[in-house]
Order: sequence, then structure tokens, then C-alpha cells
Amino acid sequence: MRIVERVFSENEDYPNLLLANIHISANIQQNLNKMEDILELAHYKDVNIVIFPELCVTGYIWEANSDIEATQVREHLLSGENKRIAPWIKNVWDSLKTDGKGLEYVLFNNVREKNGSLYNAAYVLNKEIDYNEEEFIYHKIFLPKDEQRYFKGGTDKRLTIDTKWGRYGLLICYDLNFVELARKYAFTDEVDAIITMAAWRSEATREYPEMNVKTDHYYGFLWQLMNSSKAAYNQVWSLGVNTVGAHDKSGVYFWGGSGVWAPSGLQLLQASNIKDELLIIRNIDIKEQAHKERDEFDYRIDFHSVYRDMEEPGKYVGYLT
Repeated sequence: MRIVERVFSENEDYPNLLLANIHISANIQQNLNKMEDILELAHYKDVNIVIFPELCVTGYIWEANSDIEATQVREHLLSGENKRIAPWIKNVWDSLKTDGKGLEYVLFNNVREKNGSLYNAAYVLNKEIDYNEEEFIYHKIFLPKDEQRYFKGGTDKRLTIDTKWGRYGLLICYDLNFVELARKYAFTDEVDAIITMAAWRSEATREYPEMNVKTDHYYGFLWQLMNSSKAAYNQVWSLGVNTVGAHDKSGVYFWGGSGVWAPSGLQLLQASNIKDELLIIRNIDIKEQAHKERDEFDYRIDFHSVYRDMEEPGKYVGYLT
């Protein structure tokens, strides 16, 4: 895997982040081995926080239409569920540090079985957190149609993580499309960064022939747009970590393009759209940089002074033509 390293500042009190822009296969053991290699590298490189993409254990494997295929998909998802890989998770947890000088946080996404239902869930591994506790688990709220066949949607419960380097809020893939959720993180929970773990596709066509405009990678365009606008509208960091490449089972092509967007909305670093690539950002000033940009031009002051929730729906008025 290609490794791209960049230095944000000279202040070594700020964290080192690793974003894993990786191909995920249908082979669970192969995925776990790849993640373990990345974590070993993170320890060697003095990384403090590692973020993996959506369904990094099982893969986002479906393009299924029949009931038999749906059953096989469910069985595959269950075979990678956290209880089935508990020894692997414990080994990762045991390796984590608490001194601020090594790997302290691993964020990953996996299948969760609860009361007979499956959830698309985000987990936080840290020495001070029991990852099995409900309060530290985030369930994907917004599910695309094909995913609703296998997963139950989460409630409106958000998950924030307070660290010595700032406060982070979590999203999973399709959640990124819904403006209100990110706004709640930014303006209610007052996070400094929003982390999105995704299996975001690349290929979709949009064409405007009379304008001579066409793209075959419309979903990829949306990934860039949503991460940039999420950062700029909310004046928070956006850290997006995505799967890359064609899946060996479904054939679906994932966009990759994992990256770092500053609170200005400007992208500072982007991974490959084609192959595995690890982004390491050293000494990144998550908390103070967000405050600096708000001090210069703070949307929140005006937002809190004029915004209000509608108490009841407005009334539609139709006009005769």
C-alpha cells in the first residue's frame, strides 16, 4: 500500500491521524489481516488515531435480487459480526496506548446483531471505553434502499467522542447526505470534526447533452461535494474515509477519495480513487484551527440569533394558472 504523509504543523502536541483508503474484499480473514498490518504500521509511525471505512470486516458485498442471495448475504454478514471476531478485537484493544504518545483510538465499522436484527454500526476502540456499551456505539441512521434488506436503521441517537485533541462526531456513508444530522453535531454537540466512514460508490451517470456536460462518476462527485460542504457550512473539520476499487463479489466500484477537509471547506489531502492508499496527517490542529476559522467569520453567531424550529408545518397555498 502506498503511504502518503503530510505535516500540518510543527506542534507535536497535536495528534497524528491515519485514514485507511483501502479495498475491502469478501474474504473476512483477508480483511482482518490487512487491518492488522495497517495497525502495526500505525504503531510504528506513532499514529494516535486510525479510521477504517464502512463494513471493513465483511465488505459491502450485495447486488442481490433473489431471496436465496439475500440469505447468503445475511449469513456472510453474521460471520463477521463482532462476537465472531472477538479475539481479534481484544488483540487490537490490548495494543492501544494511554500515554498520548502512541495509538489510542481505532474507529471501525462492522455488522452488529441486536435482538435478532442487524445494524450497520460504528465502534470506537480505546482503553477507557467499553466498545460493547450502548452509549459508545453509533448505528447508521439513513439506509439506502438496497441496504434496508439486511439492516435495521438506527434511531436519531448521535455519537460524540471527547478526546484530548478535540470532540468528534460520527457518520456512516449515506448519513452524509442529510444536512440536519451534521448540523446537529456542529451546532448542538459543538464537535470540532465530523468523521464519515463509508463504502461510497463511484459510478452513476448524469448527462445534460444540450450543455455538453456528462459524468460517469456522479456519486464520486457527490462524495467530494458533501464532504466539502459539510465542513464549510458547519465550520468543522470533515474526515472522510472510504473504500476503494471494484468489489470482488458484487463488482461494484467504490470511489475511494478519502480525505481531510478543513473548516473552510478546502480539501487539504485526498487519497487515490483507484488503489489502496494510507493517508497520515501529522500534528493536525483539529480543535484550535476550527476556533481560529470561526473567530475570523463565525456563522454560528448569526445562526443562533435568527434560527428557530418551526412549531408546526407551514400551509401549502396553490395558485390557479
